[in-house]
Amino acid sequence: MKRFVSVLMFMSIFFTMFSAVGQAAEVVPKLFLNGQLLKSVVSPQIINSSTIVPVRTVSEGLGYQIVWDNTSKTATVTHANNVIKLKLNDNMAVVNDKKVKMDTSVAIIKGYTLVPLRFIGEQFGLDFEWKAVEKEVHMYEQEPTDPTEPIDPEPTFPPETTGQITDISYSGESRVTIDYEGEVKASKPMVLENPKRIVFDFPNTNYSSDLSSQFLNGQVEVNVTDSTYLQGYRYSLFSNTPATARLVILIGDNTGYEMTEELGKIHFSLMSATDVPGTPVDPPSSKVYNVVLDAGHGGSDPGAASVLKKWEKEFTLNIALKMKALLDKESKIKVHLTRTGDTYPTLDDRVKFAESKKANLFMSIHANSGASSATGTETYYYRDNSKAFAGVIHKHLIAATGLRDRGVKKEAYKVIKQTTMPAVLIEAGFLSNANDAKLLFNDAAQNKIAAELVAGIKEYLNVK
Repeated sequence: MKRFVSVLMFMSIFFTMFSAVGQAAEVVPKLFLNGQLLKSVVSPQIINSSTIVPVRTVSEGLGYQIVWDNTSKTATVTHANNVIKLKLNDNMAVVNDKKVKMDTSVAIIKGYTLVPLRFIGEQFGLDFEWKAVEKEVHMYEQEPTDPTEPIDPEPTFPPETTGQITDISYSGESRVTIDYEGEVKASKPMVLENPKRIVFDFPNTNYSSDLSSQFLNGQVEVNVTDSTYLQGYRYSLFSNTPATARLVILIGDNTGYEMTEELGKIHFSLMSATDVPGTPVDPPSSKVYNVVLDAGHGGSDPGAASVLKKWEKEFTLNIALKMKALLDKESKIKVHLTRTGDTYPTLDDRVKFAESKKANLFMSIHANSGASSATGTETYYYRDNSKAFAGVIHKHLIAATGLRDRGVKKEAYKVIKQTTMPAVLIEAGFLSNANDAKLLFNDAAQNKIAAELVAGIKEYLNVK
């Protein structure tokens, strides 16, 4: 886990550090975004004690669109519904039609628009980490929160619906029943932890006026004390546009469920996981799965330095090659590597490569860096279709390393955000920690890590 300081505290430290050297500073910091070195013709500059950075480099790294108007000498950055306008030699930016003052004016160097780093952080929602020894600025997209059940204090129910829930009740037999009118269908459920719960969404569905009048702070919450498997449930309007009703069922350990339907009713019966009626087993498949392995960093981007004087790019390539050797023995899996030697494919190259191979799975291999005391293994995903894959891989990675379990986390790293297949990014351990680094660069340990990751891929794909 990376330790962040706030943008303002970071900036005050950063500017104080460089205020003595001013424009004549020899030290030019490198820029990293989500752990990846940002390459640009123009390096960050220090002008009037303010650090300015090329906005195009950062914007494109985040997937934002930027357009330069040579007539008005204005750069326009667009992301979703947000529009930022930056005019040459002007210290006033226009953000969604509102003026925002910057520390220094917009500058053009070698055709690149440079703006204050503080402004980038505040407007792009980035956290910062300053690495003094390496003279590096690391920017991170702020970590998304875990999935939650939004609360609408004053729910409204648009008419564009296909069904309406009229009642949700508990029968006293570990069963929750929904009564409805019209057409109501549950989407694929999500199983979440801490507390353990099953989340059901009902698209194009709202609540009757009688039921919605019972909402308190946007939801109804019911506690259950007489069931082994059902701890309680709550329901709310997840979305107004389109209308989407949400039911959250709180469950105990080793709990499964069966959903049954009859006219105007949907029943959710909770039971022991071992008692859930089985589903038909699919016949053996002749399908061949395409798996892309991405050895992080490489070439001009060595990644993190280990205390053993070795580089992250060496570890990641070793694991990828060892995994390929094992996966090549599998008749139902075809493996593709984003790099096979000490080269540096850009993040865009890696995404395009995975898409071009029509990959069924994507795995980016990395090792972490932080304080010398930091230790442990993490697995990251971004899109919902990747969460189950991340859970399986993390289980096997923990078994391989035996290091501290730092959990499965959601993060918008570009290679797992912009690919469309289930995709994960692993951080096997901390190269800045002597014990972790010794393990990660041990050949026998690398063989075990590769074998467990392959086992995780096979488990997820149900390849025997």
